[in-house]
Amino acid sequence: MYTMEQAEQLAAGFLRQESAGWECDVALIQEGRAKIPKGGSFYFFYQSVDYITTGDDKYYLYGPNCIAVHSATGACRSVDVHEALAVLPSGSGH
Repeated sequence: MYTMEQAEQLAAGFLRQESAGWECDVALIQEGRAKIPKGGSFYFFYQSVDYITTGDDKYYLYGPNCIAVHSATGACRSVDVHEALAVLPSGSGH
């Protein structure tokens, strides 16, 4: 079993690989509400670095922006919007 911290490292590596050719830099959101253990996986939300550092809406990336890491295998995958919304607590603001 992976810990939340180990899973976060795997998600960060997955995000680096997936976003290598993107036009903007992205990073995992470090706030606790953006790291969610649920149903045998850890979910990590990400956003553009410019949005994280400035909060300026012009840098906001729309979409699910979420990576799931299986807690037993460490397998990483991007999730669709339905799954991302299902793991968010009500009123979380993501």
